[in-house]
Amino acid sequence: MQRSVWAADDFVFRVQGKNLQRFLNLAAAQEIRLAQLRWEPDGFTARAVGLDYRKLAALARQGGWQFTVLYRRGPGRWAEKLLRRPGIPLGSCLFMLLLQCFGGLVWTIDFGNLEEAEATRMRALLYQAGIYEGVWLDDETLAAAQNVALEQSDIFGWVSLNFTGGCVSVESTPAEYQTIQEEAPMHPLYAKAAAEIVAVETQSGFTAVEVGQTVEQGQLLVDVVRWGREEKEVLQGAAGRVLGRVQKSYTAYQPYSVETECLYGKSENKETLYLLGHPWEIAAPDSDFAEGSMQATWEPLHLGRVSLPGCMYRQTIWEASPQNITYSSQQAQALARRACRIQLREEFPDAVIESEQRQITRDEQGETCTITYQFCADIATGTP
Repeated sequence: MQRSVWAADDFVFRVQGKNLQRFLNLAAAQEIRLAQLRWEPDGFTARAVGLDYRKLAALARQGGWQFTVLYRRGPGRWAEKLLRRPGIPLGSCLFMLLLQCFGGLVWTIDFGNLEEAEATRMRALLYQAGIYEGVWLDDETLAAAQNVALEQSDIFGWVSLNFTGGCVSVESTPAEYQTIQEEAPMHPLYAKAAAEIVAVETQSGFTAVEVGQTVEQGQLLVDVVRWGREEKEVLQGAAGRVLGRVQKSYTAYQPYSVETECLYGKSENKETLYLLGHPWEIAAPDSDFAEGSMQATWEPLHLGRVSLPGCMYRQTIWEASPQNITYSSQQAQALARRACRIQLREEFPDAVIESEQRQITRDEQGETCTITYQFCADIATGTP
């Protein structure tokens, strides 16, 4: 047993043999204090501090008494293990010293209860604001990053950033959207296409058409003024939907050969190590590398389970270059039909298609597709 370890303990021991009073007298002469002395048929038990362990053991050997330690209490056994491995306490002290000296560095980022996709988006926002593992952080940068997160993110209702002990903590609540009914504008609604009226769902204004009526493009659907009694004008903003059955044609042309940027499968990494507030470029793409699609990832540095004040920022870049793509007749027709559908959705986003008729013509250069759709959609617009 190591004396420095026993000095932190107290222990209970038993002494057995003849003339035990002499053992107690010798212990008192050496100013050894005993507590909880209890006599037994063949000896006694007592409690002493660990500092007196060697003295008591030496007295027992000299007088021929049997000396037994029943149990010890204190940090002795743990302290003994640590003293046998001095690297553990010294490493802990060094870690605390580094944490005190480099407390202004970002060692880790805690994203709380954010999902993986949300955490990735938040990390990108923090990186744009200059916050990542291994950077020196001040209050101004932290406040600016919080404002950026609140302004640019549409998935958080509230975001708070806190920096304590080298850890940036992200606290947030999910965004909740509530529809607010805007005041109806003071202008009439007109038909943006010729149609048969299927339903009139006005919320405000004075309806000028009814179900089953056929209207032409630009015809008045909902008015904002009506003459009341004594020829007085009654004004009310126009709002709502007027559903009509529309028949309209769209045309798109798709050439057989087009030039577009294509990925070749070849990629290179651009790696930057941020450590102790300084960036080091580890790898960079070749100067003649044709950059195309890019994906960024952040890998915090760890030593076992201990976070280090640094991270590896890796950009994976896939090579892209112009290439001529040749489509078959069937592929060109499919792309032309898709372009017609896109035109329909851009003009009538809520269109419910009932039927369509296609007409395909071709020449040496490509395919032309004309599709006549019959659909139901909101035809009301504020522009005549």
